[in-house]
Amino acid sequence: MYMVFNIGCIECGVSSKIVGLFADKLKAEEVRKMCEDKHHWRDNGQNAFEVFELPQPEHIDEEYTQGETQ
Repeated sequence: MYMVFNIGCIECGVSSKIVGLFADKLKAEEVRKMCEDKHHWRDNGQNAFEVFELPQPEHIDEEYTQGETQ
């Protein structure tokens, strides 16, 4: 699963938001590109769009568990 995420501008106060979730990475990249082209300037501030691969549900990354049981 891939998430397209809009990273808003902290300096301008533009919000960040999940754009959508996609099973296909190519589709996620296509949506990211469309958003970058059409929405890079929103609510009077900069926006950056990124694709993140989502981990399995109910799993905490080892960096944050530091030996704790999950």
